[in-house]
Amino acid sequence: MLKLSEDLRKSLKVTSTTMPDQQIGTILQTPGIFFGPGHYLYPAREGNRSGNHLDAVFLIEPIAANEQFIDWIVSDVCRWIQKENIQFEVIFAPAQPAVQKMVHKLAAATRAREAFWEYLPSGWFGDKLVSGEVKPGDRVLVFNAVTQQGRCVGERLPAFVEGLGGKPVAAAVFAKGTAGGVKAAEERYGPKFYASVQVTIGIETPEQCHICKKDGSAELIPWTQLRDNPPR
Repeated sequence: MLKLSEDLRKSLKVTSTTMPDQQIGTILQTPGIFFGPGHYLYPAREGNRSGNHLDAVFLIEPIAANEQFIDWIVSDVCRWIQKENIQFEVIFAPAQPAVQKMVHKLAAATRAREAFWEYLPSGWFGDKLVSGEVKPGDRVLVFNAVTQQGRCVGERLPAFVEGLGGKPVAAAVFAKGTAGGVKAAEERYGPKFYASVQVTIGIETPEQCHICKKDGSAELIPWTQLRDNPPR
């Protein structure tokens, strides 16, 4: 592995067996992709909703800003699709700008249709399809760039697909965390769940958060603050 920040190196496990070491190493040297250890809110506050408390956050935005990195990731996802013989008509993903850039290239490479679910800047999902379509009986590849908690690809996005009449057959992300939702997604999909890397991310509800219990005034940093203020 090439030079990485100490915190990321301690937390990281490369899970793709087919992406060249030079490519994954170069991608992971991108500044501003990993923050931890710390005390972070994900998703950010949205009306009366507030997310969980994480001890680390992994961001895709700095990676997706590099077209070469997207090409490398998409090529590796395509190798996995071929290896596992995954048949699908639609790629279904949140309408997060960085994720959309990746899906556009993956859809072009696989000749699949694209469908995007509403995504709010805070990180919460909305309640409607905003682009594309899922037809009854469509086989669907659920995609997200990063699953911090696992529920997006293990529960939420598949539920939206099923509500539209489609059938989730596989899931892919660039980075997955280590929470129970990730483990549930792994059990649901087995080898039809792709991730390039896994990053150790501790997650607690606001009520359970050990940092808050120890110090009720401890700073809680919204993940959006990290996303919107990249290192220069």
